[in-house]
Amino acid sequence: MDFKKLQYFLTIAEEGQITKAAQRLHMAQPPLSHQLKVFEDELGVKLIERGSRKIQLTELGRALQERGGQILELINKTEKELKELNEGLQGTLSIGTVAAWGATLLPDRISSLHEQYPGLNFQLWEGDGHRIRELLDTGVIDIGIVRLPFDSKKYESIRLPEEPIIAAISNVWGYDLSKPYTSLMELMNIPLILHRRNENVIEYYEQRGLQPRILCRHEDVRSMLVWADAGLGAAIVTRSAANLVQNNNLQYKEIIDPPLKVTAAIIWKRGRSLTVAAQHFLESFTVDEMCKKKV
Repeated sequence: MDFKKLQYFLTIAEEGQITKAAQRLHMAQPPLSHQLKVFEDELGVKLIERGSRKIQLTELGRALQERGGQILELINKTEKELKELNEGLQGTLSIGTVAAWGATLLPDRISSLHEQYPGLNFQLWEGDGHRIRELLDTGVIDIGIVRLPFDSKKYESIRLPEEPIIAAISNVWGYDLSKPYTSLMELMNIPLILHRRNENVIEYYEQRGLQPRILCRHEDVRSMLVWADAGLGAAIVTRSAANLVQNNNLQYKEIIDPPLKVTAAIIWKRGRSLTVAAQHFLESFTVDEMCKKKV
């Protein structure tokens, strides 16, 4: 099978018109029509019914469209992997992450990969879990780092260790510096800056008939810490977020009553082939380091 002619056929099938397909392929219509006819003659089958305006795929044409797309994808992937093996790992690894984990989990691993494979580039996308999953679904990123839960039927994953929730409190509130821990009850006297996913904090107070001062519900962890640093209130964030903002005014207290924790996972789309770069990235999360567990 001539794979160039297969590409011509797939483009015609996608566009529904030979004219539009020719424009997309940057060639004239007559040569494209001729190549399609030659392709049909080589295969000994009729792939397209030509109409006055749009073409219609025959049953065999629809079958080839589905299988042909898979064939070309496999060819492209194989060519890419052979090039990587011959020239060293190259290309771009695209990762999506929520801000806190992106700042603490990725730098060492990206530095290590870059040292091993200087030809490898990186793209980093930040957002909430919904955006990260959307980017995975559309193929914009190879790997995502999100909080649990997520749809384990759609994504394969490596689960990361639980991380405690802390309160970032400015010194202006005169909080006891000697105590590394705090409780939600003690935080009742300070305005709270909550992430939109901190529903468990709200539920804790509601169950006790309490109404804390919720200064702001936020989605950007860095901004939450900046607000806390300005003395506006206590930001309720993950422990890893403490490294996101350089400051001299904040102290960090782990919330132990009730003990609040979150769990994140590295996820990728089920059934989608990973690039060699993505495979190397996942391999960096060893059993000893991350207590690797399939969700």
